[in-house]
Amino acid sequence: MSIWSTAEVVVFPLHPVLVHFPIALFAVALAADAVGRLRANALANALGFCCLLLAVAGAAGAVVTGSADMLRADLAMATHAFVHLHRDIGLVLLAAFVCLAIWRCLEWRRGGGGQVGWPYLCAATVVFVLLTFQGWFGGQLVYGLGAGVAAAGQGVVSPEKGQLGLAPFAPLTGAVRPHQGHAH
Repeated sequence: MSIWSTAEVVVFPLHPVLVHFPIALFAVALAADAVGRLRANALANALGFCCLLLAVAGAAGAVVTGSADMLRADLAMATHAFVHLHRDIGLVLLAAFVCLAIWRCLEWRRGGGGQVGWPYLCAATVVFVLLTFQGWFGGQLVYGLGAGVAAAGQGVVSPEKGQLGLAPFAPLTGAVRPHQGHAH
């Protein structure tokens, strides 16, 4: 008899592991691009481009693992609606990262050592602001609502206080149909 036939396979959530990479890589990419623009520094330009490409890969991994983790989590419907909004923002960010990467590729092919222009830096800054919001929002889901966290009664804030942080965004969640056993 095989150990696999009787043992329960435990799948750990991977989204919390991967989500920090695109955040950090995009922050470094934006900073390097700004330095490359201000100082015409080829090394900073190359660093910005490489970090952006890695951020795209990291964001793709974060979206895929976040979606998988969402389907496995046993969430209350109100929390699940916020998780859907978090997923949707993640998809927008992934698309924005891809668009910025394509923009960078086109700039690189035009010459100029990969130096980006001010319009690119402005667009990347807007994306960074959305990325910062997304990180905060994900933190609110975990620490405020306990999304994806086993009930242990040891939260950072009370459930009531945690729910207050996301209350302004409730109108954006819309109705969520029950799926994958999420009928709470």
